[in-house]
Amino acid sequence: MPTPLPVFITGASRGIGAAAARHFAHAGHPVALIARNRGLLEAVAASIAAAGGKALAIACDVAEEAEVKQALRRAKDAFGGIGIVINNAGTLEPIAPIVEADMAAWARAMAVNLIAPVIVMHHAVPLLPRGGVVINVTSGAAERASFARSAYCASKAGLTIASRILAVEESARRGIRVIAFSPGYVDTEMNALNRAHRMGNAGNINVADLRPPEETARILAFLAGPEAGDYDGKAINARDPELRRRAGV
Repeated sequence: MPTPLPVFITGASRGIGAAAARHFAHAGHPVALIARNRGLLEAVAASIAAAGGKALAIACDVAEEAEVKQALRRAKDAFGGIGIVINNAGTLEPIAPIVEADMAAWARAMAVNLIAPVIVMHHAVPLLPRGGVVINVTSGAAERASFARSAYCASKAGLTIASRILAVEESARRGIRVIAFSPGYVDTEMNALNRAHRMGNAGNINVADLRPPEETARILAFLAGPEAGDYDGKAINARDPELRRRAGV
């Protein structure tokens, strides 16, 4: 059986990122946990270590290129390489109509949701082996216009097409698989904020219908494996019944 590849996960301090880190670590993957909040990261890393896994907590603002380069270097040195990248970090704010939104906050959303994943891809892809995987966590918001969510929708739409472009560029050249994955409505703090503002469809979601982050983590693990090779270059939603069947959720 091949040795589990090291995983580099952004936004790993809570929600989907933390659940994915625990799931990959349980399966034997060394995991590099990336986020700004050092305390939360170290708590996740400690829980992984207590369960017998291997984790490295790296405090990093993914919108800062120098910090991303340093984080990748630390992960590579600690684990002897990087095999899987999951760009999960993101922000929902500002939640406001375009004519009322704070433009600095709007630009920050683009920096975190779009520019940061591109920075990670730019520096991480040359480190990946053939068969390496990049999964960018996007959103169904990339495909629809939602009131007061211009920055989020636009940034996720940009990330979706950037993912497909990277697949065109690197699938044949380096043997890297790239997937844009929309997790749908998951029970996270971001979704709680989304619902609290009650604008658009998000305010009408039944909390009982939210999926647990652990389910999303199982889908991410499936997509990162070789059996999901046919999803290379695609944008896929967690609600897709064939994906769910194959991922066993």
